[in-house]
Amino acid sequence: MRTELLDLLASSAERLRILIVDGSEHLARLREMYPNAEIHAVTPYVEVAAHEALAALGVHMHVLDWRRDPLPFAEETFDRIIAEFAIEYAYEPYDSLIALNRALRETGTLYTCYTNIRYHRVLAALRAGEFRVRGDRHLYAKPEIVRLLNDTLYKEIHFFAGERDDDPTVGEAWAEEGFANVSDDLTTRTWLIRASRSTAEAANLKLFFAQDVRKRIARLLQRIEYDVDARESAAELRALCAREGVFADYLSDFITEVCVHEEVVRAELADLLGNL
Repeated sequence: MRTELLDLLASSAERLRILIVDGSEHLARLREMYPNAEIHAVTPYVEVAAHEALAALGVHMHVLDWRRDPLPFAEETFDRIIAEFAIEYAYEPYDSLIALNRALRETGTLYTCYTNIRYHRVLAALRAGEFRVRGDRHLYAKPEIVRLLNDTLYKEIHFFAGERDDDPTVGEAWAEEGFANVSDDLTTRTWLIRASRSTAEAANLKLFFAQDVRKRIARLLQRIEYDVDARESAAELRALCAREGVFADYLSDFITEVCVHEEVVRAELADLLGNL
């Protein structure tokens, strides 16, 4: 069984901004999936950037080695970043993932993948004395990937089998020797990852109103929650909701997302939540 990284993405006519890192072979398919997107591609090869076939796709090409050179993009530029095997080949995985995170918009998503060190063929090589770090390539197990993504501020992480053996018996044999085989890990050569900068709930909140409005709502809710001029803050929040068109379901979800003592805030804003 084989699933490609682009299979995780849904086609869209939206005017998204997309970055693809070291993936020029996927640009034609990506343009088909996102005909109206502003697509940027990073490659270390001048000849790739100058290729006629890529020029016809309307892709903005950037020649640099992303493992060493800083990305030439402002913070919060992209809706999607596709960086195949970036964790595996990065010189400094933590720094590279942070840089990609900063280039994502608040509601953006990173798509990447890695070779699984717990794949049975890799384990067999390890048993035979082969050390799986070759040059600048590093292999990981899923717990290490989760920790690395958590440490670099990705909030919602999902794994999907990329390349997996059709025959599960070899993995089962390793499992009988005591190796954990959750989600058929032992027969999965590559794992695909979708890692979002925000949780789904927070991303939904960020889609509706500008950042300065959301920051002010959060600040006022915290003042109400901890009784810092609670009545004045509630009055200001009422005025803000009326001015910006904040609706009841949105405010209710916002309270759930940012407040520890929800009941205190909901009690103070009962009339507002009922009348929006």
